[in-house]
Amino acid sequence: MQSSGGVSVQPVKLIKSGNSIGNLRIWGLVIFLIILQGAPANAEETQSPATENPKISRQQSELNQLRERVKQLEDKQALEDLQPEFGVNLGAYGDVNFATPNRDSSHSTFWLDSLDLYSTANYGPRLNFLAELQAEVEDSNEGNFDVERLWVGYTFNDLFIVRAGRQHTALGYWNNTYHHAKQHYLTVNRPFFLEFEDEGGVFPMHNVGMELTGSLNNSGNRWTYDLNIGNGHFIDPATGYLVPVQVSNNYGTSLVALRISNRPAGDPGLTLGAFGSAERVAVQAGDIVDERLYGVDLSYVEGSTEVITEFFRPVNKEKSAYAYYAQLGYRVLPDLTPYARYEALFTNSSDPYFSELLNGVTRRQIIAGVRYDLDPLRSALKLQYRHDAKEGSKIYNLVEAQWCFGF
Repeated sequence: MQSSGGVSVQPVKLIKSGNSIGNLRIWGLVIFLIILQGAPANAEETQSPATENPKISRQQSELNQLRERVKQLEDKQALEDLQPEFGVNLGAYGDVNFATPNRDSSHSTFWLDSLDLYSTANYGPRLNFLAELQAEVEDSNEGNFDVERLWVGYTFNDLFIVRAGRQHTALGYWNNTYHHAKQHYLTVNRPFFLEFEDEGGVFPMHNVGMELTGSLNNSGNRWTYDLNIGNGHFIDPATGYLVPVQVSNNYGTSLVALRISNRPAGDPGLTLGAFGSAERVAVQAGDIVDERLYGVDLSYVEGSTEVITEFFRPVNKEKSAYAYYAQLGYRVLPDLTPYARYEALFTNSSDPYFSELLNGVTRRQIIAGVRYDLDPLRSALKLQYRHDAKEGSKIYNLVEAQWCFGF
């Protein structure tokens, strides 16, 4: 016999006797066992969601799993917020070069220029950091590691951003747009007078101090300002290089530079800029030269066309000089861009500033070449011709090639 509770109950053989009371007792016991087997064991089982509705039980289980997953994600995010971000968005840039005989090499040569490591980090909407580190191979085949840019910044609003550290000086378009990664250059290298200080450049391309920057939209016109306040430079008498003061300012140098630029509403590819700087530069024998620099820049980068030109006017109380370049590039195929650039620096041999610099002499260069993008963001091949005429020195006509990359 099968009970309603699903438990087998052995049949009870009734005793055939006249004792009806005994039979009733037996039947009563059987009925009691059936009722007891079918009833819940306790009150909690009676109220169990699984007994009442399996669907509710499944939903409750899924909700518990979701809560556990959210907790795991919150714990992971809290741990990541405590970890440094350098290297998370790390970019590496490099280039391999070839050139026929030139001012730096009497024979055709291949060389590695540098490995540039670049990283930024943001903690919330206001606090941000930047680091740009460069590993170079010197002419002596020895390695050198430089901190090119390193700053911490805080954004109060679009109009007022403060940074402290080592930055690029706010002089012109090129120095604020193109940094150390040659993958971003249309040409093989920078205009020669805008080379970085340790490459023989003649203007203050870096500074250590404070930077204030911000932008404002006015009827569609975007105005931007960049203000640098920091240490100045000194001229190393042993090398003739301009050197930024980074640690101990025992020279009494200082630098203030300002650039204001505008991007008109009607032509977003056009940028117009004006800039200037006042610097106390330490020259040989500890003398100080008060050097002023004024200039303007114009750039148009839109679609297939790139036009950039800048004019620089350095002045001190005794002499003045000037420098400029004009660069044009036009993409004729999706991956192929021919370009040309003329660049010139005109100085005076008795200038107390330029006369102390290794490359502070009159010089002109004509460059023509082509860039082929293997990948517009990752790698490019460049081939160019250079006519290099430097006052008091041999004229060079050379061919240069470069394979630059970033990853």
